[in-house]
Amino acid sequence: MAWTMKYRRWLTALIALMMLFLYLGSDASASLFFQIKPKKPILCIDNSAKKPAIVNAADSHSMKPFANDTVYFVSYRNKLIRIEIKVSRNLSSDIPRKMLLLLPGWNCADTQWCTRTMVCSSALRRGYDVMLVEMGKSVYMDSLYPQMRVDYGEHPTRIWLWDDVLKPLQLRGYFTATGVPEDPVTLSNGRVVHKSWRLPIPSFVLGLSTGARGALLLALEHPEAFKGCAGLSGDYNPLLMKSDNLMINCLGKYDDVPWRWGGTNNIVMRVDSLRVPMYLAHGFNDGIVSWKQTESLLYGINHSKACQERLVMHSKSHSKASFVRSEIVRSAGHDYVFWNQAGLKALDYFDELWPN
Repeated sequence: MAWTMKYRRWLTALIALMMLFLYLGSDASASLFFQIKPKKPILCIDNSAKKPAIVNAADSHSMKPFANDTVYFVSYRNKLIRIEIKVSRNLSSDIPRKMLLLLPGWNCADTQWCTRTMVCSSALRRGYDVMLVEMGKSVYMDSLYPQMRVDYGEHPTRIWLWDDVLKPLQLRGYFTATGVPEDPVTLSNGRVVHKSWRLPIPSFVLGLSTGARGALLLALEHPEAFKGCAGLSGDYNPLLMKSDNLMINCLGKYDDVPWRWGGTNNIVMRVDSLRVPMYLAHGFNDGIVSWKQTESLLYGINHSKACQERLVMHSKSHSKASFVRSEIVRSAGHDYVFWNQAGLKALDYFDELWPN
């Protein structure tokens, strides 16, 4: 009897496994998930294929740009963070592939870029692959500080965003200024050389509210990864909001750690390092993040010798798109109506920076 029960359990498990394989082999497998772990095997999702393929992230010549819309998960502190790639179907010799990373604001769903604005659909028509990352209540800090509220530590930092999400995609040609080697050939001495190099895919980043801070900080810290960046309704200078609970709960009280408020998370204090062309927009009637945040950043740029030199150099190679384009809209607030309008203008700016 015991042997019979054991046999039945094995048979049941075998049938379930066969049904799973049949499911994966059907057209119903159009929405699968996988987890990226850099330099280890990855389960890649090709939604046009009947079965997913296993590839190695360290094997650069096997990594191609995404061919189909893809959803996957990356681990952050034992929590899985959703990543979505929407692939442009409008590519041609006149419309080359580009990448647009869209960053959400604090406690805003990343998908609202696509459901509440036309930025996502417009970008896809213009040849951009669109990348969405579920950042939750992230304030795009570089670290989890001792004074940070415990539950805030559950949401990703920008260091994680770069190291675990964006950097691995360099093997596919995104977020890099370096070409991707292709067509490997093994020589008689065992050395591997490549017959060709695939050009990197021009990448851009656009964020709203706290996502604007994240966008500019990513571009500041990784200028080689982005051709342009844009911030809408962003908070760039914590020193202007010392009583703000969100900043206090992330950085600690100003009186306790004043150096941190003017440190690595303060873009205005780091303007000399801004090397990526940018579009900035803010609503004058913004009741959440004052327009003076963008004014403070513009003031810092205008009084930075390094930035002024870059303005001059940039103007020599770009007749249409200036190094910094900004707009304070008097009738606008802190909402998706404004972010839709400003986001489309950011796309226009990116297109001028990198014309087809």
